[in-house]
Amino acid sequence: MLGIPPSFMVSGIVPALYAAVQAIVDNLPSVPAPSAETELPLSILDGITRAYLLCNLIPPAVTTNTSSLIASSPWTLLITSLITANAGFFFVNLFSFLNPTSLSVQTPPELQPYGWTATDLWCAPAVTAIYALLTHAQPFWAELHTIIYESLSGPQAQAQGKPAVEPLDPELARAICAVLLSGLFLGKTAKNFGLLPNPTAKAPKIAKKKTQ
Repeated sequence: MLGIPPSFMVSGIVPALYAAVQAIVDNLPSVPAPSAETELPLSILDGITRAYLLCNLIPPAVTTNTSSLIASSPWTLLITSLITANAGFFFVNLFSFLNPTSLSVQTPPELQPYGWTATDLWCAPAVTAIYALLTHAQPFWAELHTIIYESLSGPQAQAQGKPAVEPLDPELARAICAVLLSGLFLGKTAKNFGLLPNPTAKAPKIAKKKTQ
């Protein structure tokens, strides 16, 4: 839709990589069951690798587009990030690829009640927006960064005529996004495995001894 050919149409490296990884997984004697000990380190790795996707791969696909309307549109950037990062999960759940039954169409969890609250769904456009804000990837984000800076600096700083806010180095901005994503995924993993305290859980009642 953006006029950019898919990577697998240009080079066979990506399909070959996926095929090799799938072959290795299929030939492993056993796959360890998910546990907190294995998922917590992988959450950090997931945050780092997904930061590369959301900061280095998706924004240039929009900002370098030949159409100036697409290249400068913040909505296009956010929607592209949302679709690119979540289309795989969406279609896997839509056609029940992971179910031990024949393929059938079902409602993906993302479209069910409160499905939008899933971390993997909203973190993609949110992190891409943060990266674009810090690096001024589009004129809209540069103006928004200036407005936020001026509103937080107060009237005294504005009266002193401080220079306009400068964009961060792309590598530094990506590192910030990687730390943020790793923290989000660590929190999600800790919640899924019951490592976080439940504030809604009621403390057990201690029976009082009757006194005569």
